[in-house]
Amino acid sequence: MAAAPIEYSEMVQEHFRNPRNNGAFPTGAPQVLEGRAGERRQGREISLELQLDEEGRVMECRYQVYGCPATVALCSVLSERLKGRQVAEIREIGGLALAEELGLPPAKRAAALLLEDALQAALARYNMTSRRQTA
Repeated sequence: MAAAPIEYSEMVQEHFRNPRNNGAFPTGAPQVLEGRAGERRQGREISLELQLDEEGRVMECRYQVYGCPATVALCSVLSERLKGRQVAEIREIGGLALAEELGLPPAKRAAALLLEDALQAALARYNMTSRRQTA
């Protein structure tokens, strides 16, 4: 018996068809933090890159993703939300809140947790390389 197809919201469909900020920074780009989560062989993989200015504010966000439309849409939405934010603000962003905003069904919420893991991995690199006090 085949599973019923998942109905995605218009916002998910739009970000899946027209993903924002997809790609990677050139090798050696300054002030870039990278976080990875997931494994392609398990169906989802995310590489998230944040380029920061001297004050720890996100100038640009890029990502490379392998996964379902929900995973792509989550990465696209997050990449737009991070621009201009301080690292301390980013720590408060939750993947499940984004999933809820996009109207993702419970079966696709694991993608939001994976995105959160990638973001936290990038922020951990900031903690290791920054001379600033971490919150």
